[in-house]
Amino acid sequence: MSSLPTPTARRLTTPSWKDTRLLIGILLVLLSVIIGALAFRAADDRVGVWAASTTLTPGESIAESDLTRVDVQLGDGASRYLSSEQALPDGAVIDRELRAGELLPRSAIVSPLDLEVQRVPVRVDPVSLTNLTKGSRVTVLAPTMPSASDGRRSRERPTYEVFARRVTVHALPKSSGGVMGTGNGSAAILVVPKDLVADLLSLDDKDHPIKLVIEAGSPEKKD
Repeated sequence: MSSLPTPTARRLTTPSWKDTRLLIGILLVLLSVIIGALAFRAADDRVGVWAASTTLTPGESIAESDLTRVDVQLGDGASRYLSSEQALPDGAVIDRELRAGELLPRSAIVSPLDLEVQRVPVRVDPVSLTNLTKGSRVTVLAPTMPSASDGRRSRERPTYEVFARRVTVHALPKSSGGVMGTGNGSAAILVVPKDLVADLLSLDDKDHPIKLVIEAGSPEKKD
């Protein structure tokens, strides 16, 4: 009875760089990485634009130090905002409030001659300043003194009525010992339409300063 032939065992060998299948696999991996990177770049249509790095108020001059570059996807709306590749116009000011992180629209940049608002320093009741900050929008309350029958100024306390709404606070007096301002009135700088400037200045009374009431949704002082 003849014996069956014994098969020869094949030894496992370590793949070498000359192995065609190994080279093809490496090429396929590299090709997929390159295609993925190109597809990602094609899909990434972000553009660099300027955003406010701090709160800015109407009439405020702006420079690149007031701004920060951000990359955002705006699509067709990109043209409405100032590209970070473009320099700011000389002497540029803004005509609206911008909060920190808010994109800078092209339409917000104007010449100082085109501004329709003006900053006005006026004395304000210190009590009404406690929760305000730069950029707060407020309702301005003006004092109305009761008339005296004998022709002399009445000693009664004034009543207050609305003078203007949605007025922006540009600056507040520095605090001293935790108290905002001193005396009968603390000077704050408000941004008002130019046609209200004269009337607001006429209310500057150290004995009866105006009051400010913060409006809903307006920025407030952070503790």
